[in-house]
Amino acid sequence: MAHGDTDPPASPVNRVRVWHAGLTPASALLLVGAVVAALVLRNMFVQAHRIVGWVVACAIVALLIDELVDILGRVLPRWISLIVVLLGVLAIVAGVTVGVANNVLDSLDELQTTAPKAAAELEQRYDWARDVGVAGRVQAFVDDLNHRIRERAVTRVAGTVPAYIVTGILMLFLLSYGRRYFEALVTQFNEDRRDGIRTVATNGALRGRRYLLIALAHSLANGVLVGLLCWRLEVPAALSLGVVVGAFTILPLIGVLVGGVPAMLLAFGSEGAWTGVAVLVLLLVLQVVEAAIVRPLVDPRTVRLGPAAPIIVGLLGFELYGAGGAIYGIALTVIGLAALDALGRVRGDGVAPTLPGGPPAVPTDRVDGEAGATPGTSEQRR
Repeated sequence: MAHGDTDPPASPVNRVRVWHAGLTPASALLLVGAVVAALVLRNMFVQAHRIVGWVVACAIVALLIDELVDILGRVLPRWISLIVVLLGVLAIVAGVTVGVANNVLDSLDELQTTAPKAAAELEQRYDWARDVGVAGRVQAFVDDLNHRIRERAVTRVAGTVPAYIVTGILMLFLLSYGRRYFEALVTQFNEDRRDGIRTVATNGALRGRRYLLIALAHSLANGVLVGLLCWRLEVPAALSLGVVVGAFTILPLIGVLVGGVPAMLLAFGSEGAWTGVAVLVLLLVLQVVEAAIVRPLVDPRTVRLGPAAPIIVGLLGFELYGAGGAIYGIALTVIGLAALDALGRVRGDGVAPTLPGGPPAVPTDRVDGEAGATPGTSEQRR
């Protein structure tokens, strides 16, 4: 350093405050307890999923047949009407299941033989079928269908007799005391919320039940029509093809065509172009009738349901619990959407019900559509 130079002034030290994060013994114990509780609840749900499925299935079936119990209860004591309806439903379901199962198995054997041959003939006649690889896809589909129906469904029927007994008793219990328990649940909330909860739940259940009953009748009609046409035209496995169309009819606006693809391919491949055209025309007519007549009549009186929700829920339910999971999952989706739609309708009328955990009901002012009507609160309108 040169003579006469002075040292530079020392710069001030910048002090940085450092925050230290740590777990207190109480926080660590709480965290470990939360993880253990989550694992226990998860294991409990996995172990009890069959019981939960029984409860959900019984609740849906009880909702569907409750109206029939009420009608029969006008001429008979309610406990007698409950037993008569329950035994009648179980007898019909058992008879139809056994009869359809036997015919489906016979039809499935026929389908395993004829479907690959029809697919091979399609590849010989049309280049697009060869490019798509119809034969391989059909063979894989038939093998998978045989595995799922014969080995995973029919072979389990003998071991499910106790389950049917338990579910029958549970349905009888729900039909007898379901309304009473619902009213007891509603009374747990304050008086301002009771009317809204009761209205939304009742309206959603009624509209959802109406949709499910109409969808069931619609699926049955489409399946019967397609099955009869295939039988009349001597298309192999007519019953199985009708069952497939009926099952896919639950998908709005696209289900008939999607479920009719096996029937159409089998008709083209095994019986020729004219038979395939006849099946295709019937499928198109049924789909147009649904879009132009059924949906405009049903949706305003029940709930508007697009194809996306049933497809997603059906695939998830089928993957987790098989065919039963798909059916009841779609049914729960319909009832849930009907409840949401009922909530929107009630709020649109000016009544602002709140579900558990929601904000308190607030009276809403609106001008009624009638001439000369004056705005008022929800309490005044009630």
